Amino acid sequence: MGVNLHTELDKIRSKSDAMADVLTGFEELIKAPSNGERILKNLFNSTGNEEPLHFDQLDPERIYHLNDIKKLCIDYRLRFLDSSLFNGTFPTEALDAIASFEEEQGREITGFKMIAPAPMFKLAEKDKDPLLLVPMGNNYYYLLAQWGNDLNPLRKALVYPFRSFDTLFKSVLMLSAFIALSIPADVIRGPHDTYVVHLRVIFFFYLVFAIGAMTALYGFSRVKNFNSNLWKSRFLD
Repeated sequence: MGVNLHTELDKIRSKSDAMADVLTGFEELIKAPSNGERILKNLFNSTGNEEPLHFDQLDPERIYHLNDIKKLCIDYRLRFLDSSLFNGTFPTEALDAIASFEEEQGREITGFKMIAPAPMFKLAEKDKDPLLLVPMGNNYYYLLAQWGNDLNPLRKALVYPFRSFDTLFKSVLMLSAFIALSIPADVIRGPHDTYVVHLRVIFFFYLVFAIGAMTALYGFSRVKNFNSNLWKSRFLD
């Protein structure tokens, strides 16, 4: 079972208190070409501008603060960018959600933001779970729609080292400690050694330096950056 980004965003907000098928999408556009084309044009040209919304028509459960969105993006290594940079397809449910929202608000909506993995902003991958939001002002955003499959539940753990320098350092320490403790005593102990605790400690620090050096070498060579710096970046790394 995968990780639902909408559910995860709800969890984060509560703690902080505060085209499934391209052909189907085009069939809907044929039924209402003018409205569908207009919405798609707005999506692919949006600069994420704020929208003056009628708050009495909004569902409070679908309103999120920028801090909640930032935490979600950092935890799962996602991007929060304008919909004009999205390179995937918008399914029927997303277009219908926008049309219904515009009818409720009594006005055309042109400002859209997207939460999705970085590859969806350069490749048309369909196995991810993007979220479509409308900027409301004062760092608040209104969730309009989500589609696609849930994220792999292991993604949060796998990208944990890339959240920040602190999490990377903690990961190096934990990995070093795990390896140092998992090596059998007979392997570490020499013919004249009685205790292996001090040898494990020395081996632990050796691993910290070795793994840290390899991590730094890989990071610099691949020009990798941390989630905390990438979540609103238009660039790859």
